[in-house]
Amino acid sequence: MARLLPTEVIPAFLEAYGVTEFEDVCPAEELTVKIWDKYGTAPKDGDEIKPTGPFVAVIVFCDGCDRSVQLHREQLAAVHA
Repeated sequence: MARLLPTEVIPAFLEAYGVTEFEDVCPAEELTVKIWDKYGTAPKDGDEIKPTGPFVAVIVFCDGCDRSVQLHREQLAAVHA
């Protein structure tokens, strides 16, 4: 099941994974980051939400325009390793 990354963590996520498609075009507060975690690795209630992790897939999209980008397992694993 997918979860949304909290808005305050989005800038660090974009930097960690090298997502540059939104720079100078879409403000971070207009972005939604939908994450699919590796089974059993989603943060539990009360855990600190981090911008990186064992993600399987991610979709980043702007709520104000049609811009979006998908990150796949290989791209995500390279940062988390």
